[in-house]
Amino acid sequence: MIWKKCILKALRSEGTDELGNPVLSEWETVAQLPARETPWTDEQISLEGREVTKSEQRFILPVTGRLLPEFQRAVIDDIPYDITQVIELDPRWTVIQGKVLKR
Repeated sequence: MIWKKCILKALRSEGTDELGNPVLSEWETVAQLPARETPWTDEQISLEGREVTKSEQRFILPVTGRLLPEFQRAVIDDIPYDITQVIELDPRWTVIQGKVLKR
C-alpha cells in the first residue's frame, strides 16, 4: 500500500465583525497523518455520476473520525482538496472525499 502525507487544514477565526459573525481568514494546519487513495467502484460511478468521480477523490485515513479535529481542506501530494464528505468507518478508519481545487 502506498501511503501519502496528508495535511488537514481549517480556517482560522480572526474574531467577529459588527454583526457578530466570525471572520475567517487564514488556513491553519490542524493535523498531519498518512492517507491512501481509494478508487471509485463501478457502482459508485453509476450512482454519483461521472462528473463527480472525475473531479473528486476519496482517501482513507487510519484514524477514527471522532479523533479528528474539525477541518475543511486536505492537502495531499501538494494538491489541495475541499472536503465534501467525511465517512466514519469506526473503529479504525475514516474516508474523506474531496473536490480538487484548480490552481
